[in-house]
Amino acid sequence: MKPVPLMLIAALLAPATLRAQSSEPKSTSTTVAPRPTGEARPPAGELRISNRVLVGEDAPDFELSDANGRPFRLSQMRGRRVLLNFADRRVMLSPFTQVAESLRTLGVTLVGVCHDSPQSLRTLAERDGVSYAMLSDPTGEISAIYGAYDYLGSAIVPGFVLVGPRGQVRMVFLGESLPPAELLELTRYTLNGL
Repeated sequence: MKPVPLMLIAALLAPATLRAQSSEPKSTSTTVAPRPTGEARPPAGELRISNRVLVGEDAPDFELSDANGRPFRLSQMRGRRVLLNFADRRVMLSPFTQVAESLRTLGVTLVGVCHDSPQSLRTLAERDGVSYAMLSDPTGEISAIYGAYDYLGSAIVPGFVLVGPRGQVRMVFLGESLPPAELLELTRYTLNGL
């Protein structure tokens, strides 16, 4: 087995270390400009709600539309491991098709989350043969809840969150994408325990 780069191990351990050092409860901060009365409340991504998930916490539940327009709810995946792959654009999801089957053999379901519409995701799946679920997060609301949203650039930040069968976060790697082979190794390493 190829050794896991030290940077990846540090990124994996950082959330758990920060959590152990901090006794302060996790907070969600909101910066909201006043809105005229009668206007609909914007999505969390526009409200600039910042959050992050930490290893050991329960993963926030959500519902998004998949490439076929069907609803996908994270809580319906209980009993299975789910690897959320955050990306700003759909083309960033295509390379991970090459490891989706290997992840399945490890008992992990890969799920992509990006800004694009369900129709765009369906087009990508057909064109590039993407064989795993892709979800549309057009407002960035779910990505913001997971800490994968850049408000200044109005973009989803690349990264990965592994959710265990009981709904707890097992791995957090946000801020950059990984090559598919490194993602597979990091996931395998996480599943084998620290």
